[in-house]
Amino acid sequence: MIVWHPHGFITWVPFFIAGRYALDAQPCGEHWFPVVAPVLFRVPIFSEMLIILGARRVDKKVIDKMLARGDSIAIQPGGVKEQAQSSEKQEQAFFPARLGFVRMAIRHGVDLLPAYFFGENQLYKKVEGFEWLSKLINKTTGMTLPIVTSRFGIPMGGLLPIPTPIHTRYGRPVPVGPPEPDPSDERVEEVFLKYLAELRRLFDEHAKDCLPYDVAQRGLRIVRLDGKPVPEDIR
Repeated sequence: MIVWHPHGFITWVPFFIAGRYALDAQPCGEHWFPVVAPVLFRVPIFSEMLIILGARRVDKKVIDKMLARGDSIAIQPGGVKEQAQSSEKQEQAFFPARLGFVRMAIRHGVDLLPAYFFGENQLYKKVEGFEWLSKLINKTTGMTLPIVTSRFGIPMGGLLPIPTPIHTRYGRPVPVGPPEPDPSDERVEEVFLKYLAELRRLFDEHAKDCLPYDVAQRGLRIVRLDGKPVPEDIR
C-alpha cells in the first residue's frame, strides 16, 4: 500500500505524474491503483481520465476486495481535511481518527510504503480570506477546492501551475506483520507510530534539498484528527 503526501491544493502531481508511475509499475514492479474521492468520478472528462489511469473509489468494500486479490493501491490519508488546510508555506500530513488505511494494511498483511511529492504544495499560492467561498463550493458540490492563484497570478488556473521542481521520494516499507482480520486499536497504533517515524525520516532526509529553504526550515507538521499527541521524537 503506497501512502502518499501531501494532498496539495488540487493533487496536481499525483494526477499528472504519479499516474504515469502507476501505469509504468513504479516503484513496486507492478501496476498499482490510486484510490480517490468518489465525487471526482462525477466530474465530466476528469472522470474518464481517472478511469484511464486505473483510479478506484475510496470505498472500504472496494479497497478490501482489491487488497484481497493482491492488488497494490495508493491512498492519501489526509483527504479533504488536509486539502482544505493546504499551504505553500507549510508542509503538513493529516491522519484520520480511525486510521483506516493502517487497519486495512494489517487486515491484509500488506506493507505500508510512504511516498512524498516535494513541490506539490508550491505549485499554487493560497488566497487568504476566501475560506467562506471554499466552504460554499463544498456545500453545493461536495468538492473541496481552496481558492488559489497559479502562474502569472491567474486565479484558479489549475492547468497553469507555478513552475516548480518536483521531487518524488519513497521511504522504506513499513511491515505490518501477518494478516489480522480484526486488528486491535493497540496494534493499529503500534504500526501507525512506526509509519510516522518512517515518514518523518523520509521528510527530514530530503526536505532541505527538495523544498524552498524557508519551507524546509518549518519542517513537517503532523496532525492527528483524533486529537492524540504525536510523540516528541516524531514531531
